[in-house]
Amino acid sequence: MKKLLIILIMGLCFYNIVFIICFDKKYPNDREINYRVEIISLKEETNYYNKYIVIKERDRFIIYTNKDKDYYPGDIVKIEGVFKNVEESRNYKGFNHKKYLKQKKIYGIIYVEKEEYLKTKFDNYFIIGKTKNLLNNRIDSLYEKETAMFLRGILIGDNTLDNDLKESFRKSSISHILAISGLHITYLIIGFKKVLDIFIKSKHKKNIILIIILILFAILTGMSPSCVRACIMSIVLLANELMYKRNNFYKSIIIAFIVLLLINPYNLYNVGMWLSFLGTIGIVLFKNPIKILFFRKYKKAIKFLDFFLVSFSAQIMIIPVILYNYNQLSFTFFIPNFFISYLIGPIIFLGYITIIIPIKIPFIIKIEELLIKIVFIIANICSKIPFSNISVETPHLVVVILYYVFIFYIIVYYTRNKFYFLRQFLLKKIPKQIKRIISIYLIVIVIFNISFDDNLKVFFVDVGQGDCTVIITPEGKNIIIDGGEDFEGKIVYPYLLDRGITNINYMIISHFDSDHIGGLFSVLENLKVDKVIISKQLRMSENYYRFEDIVRKKNIKTIVVKKGDIIKIENNILLDILWPNSTNVIEENDLNNSSIVCKIHYKEFSILFTGDIEEAAESTIIEQYENTNSLRSTVLKIAHHGSKTSSTQKFIERVSPQIALIGVGKNNKFGHPNESVIKILNNYNIKIYRTDQTGEISIEVDKNGKGYKIHKMIGKK
Repeated sequence: MKKLLIILIMGLCFYNIVFIICFDKKYPNDREINYRVEIISLKEETNYYNKYIVIKERDRFIIYTNKDKDYYPGDIVKIEGVFKNVEESRNYKGFNHKKYLKQKKIYGIIYVEKEEYLKTKFDNYFIIGKTKNLLNNRIDSLYEKETAMFLRGILIGDNTLDNDLKESFRKSSISHILAISGLHITYLIIGFKKVLDIFIKSKHKKNIILIIILILFAILTGMSPSCVRACIMSIVLLANELMYKRNNFYKSIIIAFIVLLLINPYNLYNVGMWLSFLGTIGIVLFKNPIKILFFRKYKKAIKFLDFFLVSFSAQIMIIPVILYNYNQLSFTFFIPNFFISYLIGPIIFLGYITIIIPIKIPFIIKIEELLIKIVFIIANICSKIPFSNISVETPHLVVVILYYVFIFYIIVYYTRNKFYFLRQFLLKKIPKQIKRIISIYLIVIVIFNISFDDNLKVFFVDVGQGDCTVIITPEGKNIIIDGGEDFEGKIVYPYLLDRGITNINYMIISHFDSDHIGGLFSVLENLKVDKVIISKQLRMSENYYRFEDIVRKKNIKTIVVKKGDIIKIENNILLDILWPNSTNVIEENDLNNSSIVCKIHYKEFSILFTGDIEEAAESTIIEQYENTNSLRSTVLKIAHHGSKTSSTQKFIERVSPQIALIGVGKNNKFGHPNESVIKILNNYNIKIYRTDQTGEISIEVDKNGKGYKIHKMIGKK
């Protein structure tokens, strides 16, 4: 039976990969559509109602329609509009919106131009929608707004919690309580069992009713992987009781895994699913052995420490997934989890009572609100504990896989030898087999964290309407030039961690416009930065004062540069400052025209960075370098995102680049890049690469500085 299950899982995983690669449905982009659609779910956004819909092929899409159109699940609507595919990652290891939506069986977005309500279909979507709407209204009528949003998420899977509060939960390592999982299902079963005990004596009938309730509950809450996993495992347990069979944890979790992949092959990419399964496995595998080995002498304290052991055991299994996906390592996770574990059970139990019982019970509601406020306070306090979260670089996937191979080996060795391995480990008598596998694992970690590549790498990062360039030198030094308007730190900072960068040797800030400095604040605050290069400020700004405050607090060395300065980065790599000129100040649009213009030399390769300089600065720079080749470069970062106020024909001619890079947002409101700039570049046969069309652009220069390769994140390679 065990072999059969293993073969089944391996076969299913293979099927998933083949399905995703070969048989996944693809839809042509930007095509006009005319459909009768059924609304199945609604979510309000700032400018639109975002509605999941299902069409005749039974595939789901999102429609964006006017906010004043009120629809409900079950409504049949005739729509006309334009279908668009959702894009994949725009940067290295960036958020893949397409893959994320496919986990919900959503294949694209339809922007509605015309719509007409036809009728309401009283089907399962209508019933689910009405039920969910009634429950949401019930919660909203009983509790304050913030408390109600929290309860919506943990009771019926409608997570609308405030972003700041979500961030506090994440930093406190208690985000898992926001997802419906095993704990919720346990309290749900206990509650319904108590009720059923009053009316039904037959255990068989009670179990059948509970199975039906769990199926309906999973559907009602949106079929999230963690909820489905917990429901299926509980259903298997109840079914085994019906058939007088002994429950087998491993069989039930394998069945849950198989069902989730059959429901949707893209669940294989769902991080929540892996955290749910691995956390559950960790609790089962490690909780009791740790308790027996370390705490058997302290029987009175075991119950008190039980919740800590649950959290710690789960962490053993999920920590590689956390590091790989979120780049966060917490050494204080047990503190909030210890307190929350005593509160979340009563909160769930009382929450279900208040929304199921038709009468209002003020006493219970006050207790519930008090408990939830305590949870919020704990989350807020623990998120501010020093070193509660440490940012780490993304581990290589091979290292993650080997970690689980090592854990598997330990489990097998432990089950065959009882507690022999752990006793030997504590006595420092580690068996040779374990020593070998630990040695191999450590060697692999070292190998994958050492770069043997001696090429120069330039990454022109897609930050929307803004500039950001990351450079990794042959000797492993890291340079970042500008950071886009990423004030929330959701693009540049995670990008650096994904690239394995935790230390910035040189940060160059061309000027302090928001679309150049925004993403660098989170880098300055969270990573080690050795030196920051800026120019003399002609005019102070809020961004500059914030920058000044951070570098002062963190004691980061600031270098103020001017025309003629040369900084040696390493052998064969020089940073040549061409502008600004302290003796020739341009007062017109002074912030843009005082941008740092610098050139990075690497043997025969060079790249010119121009910030947001405009025609006045370009003309002055041309005059100052009239009799030299100082401006000539292999690559030119086009000034001011391709604005018509920059990139004059004379300047392009003097630089004479082979490649032009343009950092620009897709469908931006400024109309960048301007057609006149594109025309000039085309006239000189310069290859144009734009982040709005290709996403991130990577240039790898060989060790001779002659040849280079260009890789686009989106589109043809």
